[in-house]
Amino acid sequence: MSAPIKWLTLAGLLLITSGCSLLSKPAVGPALDNKSRQVQLTAIEQYTLQASVGIKTPDESVSGNLSWQQHNTEHFKARLANFLGISLFELTNDATGSSILVRGERYQAADPSSLLWQLAGWSMPLADMPLWLKGIPGATASAIEYDERGRVQAFQLVDSTGITWQLRYQSFFTDPLALPQKINLSSADTTIRFHIRNWQL
Repeated sequence: MSAPIKWLTLAGLLLITSGCSLLSKPAVGPALDNKSRQVQLTAIEQYTLQASVGIKTPDESVSGNLSWQQHNTEHFKARLANFLGISLFELTNDATGSSILVRGERYQAADPSSLLWQLAGWSMPLADMPLWLKGIPGATASAIEYDERGRVQAFQLVDSTGITWQLRYQSFFTDPLALPQKINLSSADTTIRFHIRNWQL
């Protein structure tokens, strides 16, 4: 193969690769006003996201990749794996209830946050997670703060174990919906950081 053809082939592959990368992220565009943004965020019932997650507790630090698939308001599936690809937990929630897969064992969970705490030694506020991942506080949120553009910036929530969490959106994607990019969750002794790499709506 001649040198010009090689360069054209390489350029084509780069364009295809970069195109796939761009398609996996929210489209750049002018921001919506906050009322329209909230209406559209609330209407989103199906989405998939990939995120890097760091969890720091008094006893350990855990880092990994989160894959979240939201099928509708009640049905979602989440998997947190370490950077070696080993699953830390898999959570499934549907019409039949919740279940968690930890260390190869599956457990039914009427209260997945409490069960995750018992099995893994750490937890996160899972009940309203489908909402706060996309930037909506949820009905039980309190002390809601807004930024200069009227977007929800931070709020408090209490999970099913009774732990009070402070959630803060550190940054947003530059798409019209301003979908969350970096989220910080903190309780009295635990910090959880999410860096969302891409959204698929």
